[in-house]
Amino acid sequence: MRLRIFTTLMLLLTLGLMLTRPALVGPAPHRPAKRLEALRYSERALAFTVLLIGSLVGSGVGAIKLVRLANQEYRRLAMENMQAMISGAIGDQKQVVEKKDEQRG
Repeated sequence: MRLRIFTTLMLLLTLGLMLTRPALVGPAPHRPAKRLEALRYSERALAFTVLLIGSLVGSGVGAIKLVRLANQEYRRLAMENMQAMISGAIGDQKQVVEKKDEQRG
């Protein structure tokens, strides 16, 4: 459950970052830009990019883990169903043999 919440939060963070990029980073400085203005803009852009990449990686890793867990659960259930089917078939076969023995006896 925590993994699902984490993945959902990372996806929402990614979406929120992409939608609020203009407000977070701000407009690019006009040419010719002063060195200090260009430096501040590049710092904001770098921080935004790192945060966006981190949230994308987090959501991707969470999604991959969720798929793997679902696959393991599916395999476990499939194995349980197969074992139940086999034991049921063996039980049915025993009943058929017992009925034949009763009819002979």
